[in-house]
Amino acid sequence: MIKDLLIAEKKGYSVCLVFEDNSKYIGKIEMSADRERVKIKHQKATEWIPLHDIVSCSTVINGSFKIN
Repeated sequence: MIKDLLIAEKKGYSVCLVFEDNSKYIGKIEMSADRERVKIKHQKATEWIPLHDIVSCSTVINGSFKIN
């Protein structure tokens, strides 16, 4: 998961972080220097989240798709 978060940070992608209680944050991330927390800027605030609190993460791809 850390590799995916590092790629998302480097490329400026948004991510969806899911926690044990099924709550989610969607936003841009920034890894901390200690590599044990991630900062996410989401709709309501900016928060530091311990990596062990994250159950899964997904990259959010924005764009329009044409269906034929």
